Amino acid sequence: MLFLFLFYITFLQAKDLKKVSLQLSWFDQFQFAGYYIAKEKGFFKDYGLDVEIKPFTFGISVPTEVDEKRADFGIDRETLILQKVAGKNIVALYALFQESPLVLFAKDDLNINSIEDFKDKKIMTTIDDSSEVSIKSMIQSKNIKIEELNFIKHTHNILDLIEGKVDIISGYLSKAPYTLDKMKIDYKTFDPKNYGFDMYSDFLFTNKDMIENDIQTALSFKHAALKGWEYAYSNMEESVEILLKKYNSQNLSKEELLFEAEVLKKLSYSNTEELGKIKPEKMQRIYDLYNIMGLTPKKIDLDKFVLYEKFYENINLTNTEKEYIEKSSNIKMCIIPNIKPYSFIENEKFDGYVSDYMNLISEKTSLKFDLVKTTNMAESLKFLKESKCDILASAQETKRRVDYLTFTEPFLETSLALIGRNETSFIDSIKMLKGKKLSIYESYSFNKILREKYPKLTFINVKDLDEGIKKVRDKEVFAHIDFLHTSWIKIHELNYSDLKIAGKLDEVIPLSLAINKENLFLSSVLQKAVRSIKQEDKDRLLKKWVAIEYKKEFDYDTLSKVILGFIVILAIFFYRQSLLKRVNNTLQKRVEEKTRELQIMNQELENRVKNEVEKNIKKDALLTKQSKMAAIGEMLQNIAHQWRQPLSIISTGASGLKLQKEMDGKIDSKMLDETLDKIVETSVYLSTTIDDFMHFFKPNEAKRVFFIQDTITKTLNIFDYNLHIGKIKIIKNINDVKLINYESELIQVIMNILSNSKDAFIERQIEKRYVFISTKVEKDILFLSIKDNAGGIPRDSIDKIFEPYFTTKHQFQGTGIGLFMCQEIITKHMKGEIFVSNQTFQYDNEEFDGAEFIVKLPMK
Repeated sequence: MLFLFLFYITFLQAKDLKKVSLQLSWFDQFQFAGYYIAKEKGFFKDYGLDVEIKPFTFGISVPTEVDEKRADFGIDRETLILQKVAGKNIVALYALFQESPLVLFAKDDLNINSIEDFKDKKIMTTIDDSSEVSIKSMIQSKNIKIEELNFIKHTHNILDLIEGKVDIISGYLSKAPYTLDKMKIDYKTFDPKNYGFDMYSDFLFTNKDMIENDIQTALSFKHAALKGWEYAYSNMEESVEILLKKYNSQNLSKEELLFEAEVLKKLSYSNTEELGKIKPEKMQRIYDLYNIMGLTPKKIDLDKFVLYEKFYENINLTNTEKEYIEKSSNIKMCIIPNIKPYSFIENEKFDGYVSDYMNLISEKTSLKFDLVKTTNMAESLKFLKESKCDILASAQETKRRVDYLTFTEPFLETSLALIGRNETSFIDSIKMLKGKKLSIYESYSFNKILREKYPKLTFINVKDLDEGIKKVRDKEVFAHIDFLHTSWIKIHELNYSDLKIAGKLDEVIPLSLAINKENLFLSSVLQKAVRSIKQEDKDRLLKKWVAIEYKKEFDYDTLSKVILGFIVILAIFFYRQSLLKRVNNTLQKRVEEKTRELQIMNQELENRVKNEVEKNIKKDALLTKQSKMAAIGEMLQNIAHQWRQPLSIISTGASGLKLQKEMDGKIDSKMLDETLDKIVETSVYLSTTIDDFMHFFKPNEAKRVFFIQDTITKTLNIFDYNLHIGKIKIIKNINDVKLINYESELIQVIMNILSNSKDAFIERQIEKRYVFISTKVEKDILFLSIKDNAGGIPRDSIDKIFEPYFTTKHQFQGTGIGLFMCQEIITKHMKGEIFVSNQTFQYDNEEFDGAEFIVKLPMK
């Protein structure tokens, strides 16, 4: 598979790029950033395309350009469907904006408070009734006749509203508010979606002939463009800089482009995690709205207007198979419910890679799957035998199972790992474990395979992963064998600090769909569906759950250099950790010495006052140490999280190079240079990660100059693992200012507050988890606000939370020193103040309750 992948990439790079063109629908702005980025970052080139981006000019009709093949692809607004009705030969590939940015604006001082107030007002919008139909629908929904309103031809100049030439103007949420806010104009917004008229916008579309004759080019353009948008939204600052240098015909400012980027990102991901998604049911509602408005004189087939996956993926079903799908009821599906991240039940919902894969199968075949809940693999197999299930969504083919099941081709290959105790040396080969006891899940197919392959090893059957881990921790077995990523997630989710991944086995477990042998037609349909799913689609799904990278390969000489460099980096890291441990030991000895001194001093009456002072010093030192050590525990998790993917890059590259040399006998110089560059970049990233974490561990000896934006960014980077595991979304509104104070201690305070929010989310099982971080400055005082929606602090506890050893958590989860140390750091060290209160607030039209911490710090 790897060989075929490398061959495909080499072939793709070697052949000539295909020239295609994209016609923009307006002048340069962030609205088209994804296409600019796809071109500048080489995403189009990676898909074999040489793309010309054609600028917009007044009078041009983008649908006409694509229909008459003067452009291969185009971008158009919500009215694209009317162009299809009018006979244009076009097909939509995706809709970037899940909600249209088109709204109406009115100045506050005109007292236009409702749609009914539009009468006798000058409204600037496009004259054509078929254009901006969401605006017209919103007006008509209030029984206002369009012909009774005073419409003025649009000049596309927001100054006409500001200067009073018009009373109401249509515009984009991503553009007009920036100018109005900058000029301090108070205004109202009339958004069609708030009146029930929810539209897609910014369709990417092409000519129907391309779909029929060259669908690969259409799909390549679509995937490259979406990759460009994902990059643009994830790297807004960098993307805006590219626009400023090369795509800024309107001379927009950096601030204006960043404002536009933030708004468009929200519109693109509104109610979806899949960029560009078009839902058939929503498309039908939009078409029905146009029909009610009298704008669709003839009926069109929406399935031919939008290129849905299940319509372009030809899986060559026979008429009998199609008839089976049409007549079959929902398919009963069993799963393995406890192998996260592949297949698991969480909050009563089937989730993981296999869940996403089965959703893709459903889209391609129109089959519907009903989950049949089971407790483990053994019960799922039992249900299959008893025909309580039609399929098992992930299973390995074995000789025993083929007696009653048929299997598709494997759709996923997983590795096995050893879970061992921390003192266990890394296991290079399972053969090293002769004489050791190894636990293994009794129902897994690889149980029997490993027993037959390694007859001299001692295997102990367990009922599940939890039992295996318990036996390892209790030293009943030397190690437990299970899926690699399942093992890693289990260890870190449960904070088993005494366990680690002690080795990775050579065995690879292929997983397929298993179907009850009596259901021949279902087996045939699923086999064809599995074969139709491309490797890039499987990789895209897998990347959501597991970090994967395909890398080019190099020789052993290069491998030795990489390993040497990696060992040096590790040595530096562990040396620093050793220093920290020595410092902690020294502090512990000093605390013990002070304790002995205090015991002696207690015997003398005249030294009681001094004794009390020393006891307070001791208490502060212990509290500081406990608080810091608690933070260190979280740091180790984050270090593991931050390093996982870079280490995977180096490891994958190293293992791959050997393969190419064995196959070809030589290495392409260009390929080698590119690979070495990637290794160097990865090493620099690892070094930077060490510096970030060690900056937190290093105590501040003196105040230093720092910027609050950088400090918050460092803190979130350090806390990233907890945010990821806790599924917490951070919303920032930072006014960046310079401070002169103790940055490391401020990081500790912010992390402590975030940690409390995380624990509250988990304890109360909050579904939507937000933390809002904002800053403002008043009279040389910085106000830092950290607010969550975790339900707030109990009234009888809120006045006590800064007291030492007071905690609202379970006695085994909280020490009660975290917030006390925050107050000590802020008030005594940083000469500031810290407050907490419960707040009720709204976000995204929902009301939330939560706790808000406010930290006041002097800027000098």
